[in-house]
Amino acid sequence: MKKLNILVLDRNPIIYIGLKSIFKNSVMFEVCSYSNKKDFLIENISKHKIDIIISEIILDDSSASDILKILKKNKFKIPVVIFTSILNKNKSIRLLKEGASGFLTKNLKKKNIKHLLQEIAFSSYNSPELNKFTRLKNRFNFDYNTEKINSLSRRENQVLKLFFKGKRNIEISKTLKINQKTVNTYITRIMKKLEVNTKTDLFILARNHIKQPY
Repeated sequence: MKKLNILVLDRNPIIYIGLKSIFKNSVMFEVCSYSNKKDFLIENISKHKIDIIISEIILDDSSASDILKILKKNKFKIPVVIFTSILNKNKSIRLLKEGASGFLTKNLKKKNIKHLLQEIAFSSYNSPELNKFTRLKNRFNFDYNTEKINSLSRRENQVLKLFFKGKRNIEISKTLKINQKTVNTYITRIMKKLEVNTKTDLFILARNHIKQPY
């Protein structure tokens, strides 16, 4: 079976190295090219026979939106997967309307990254089935995270909102009148429920979903 060639468009070459490592032993994918600009995009696609593009939203001289427009103008039917740290609902919907095939968030586990790329591959690229599936699944990725936050208990929500406001564990414990060990337990439980691995990721997710002050 011929491997599908992936072009990575990102401002940070470490992302390319990371994705290359993830698919190192893949029998289906080959991360074969990298760029941080739209320059030579068409040449890159032709030279490496690109099958899938993974693009960050913002590049050094352009954006994922520009990439989608260039592909459309040149009649390339190549799936473009948007790779981003934070999904903004309105921006996500706009990119989907412009032709994006799906989204990968940078805190996704390796197996989930592989799984989404496989789904795209098996859907024969930009087919109606692919667009229908990815629009249903990924358009509401933002709402999926909101749903996870809504699953938190009242006390977990209180802890998360105080954490988001920059309160230290000792300050949270005093405000909620619980001991620090209990605060640590709550934060660990919250991170598990929200599927994040670091407090930085937790803060980013909270920043995007907590709208009202505690």
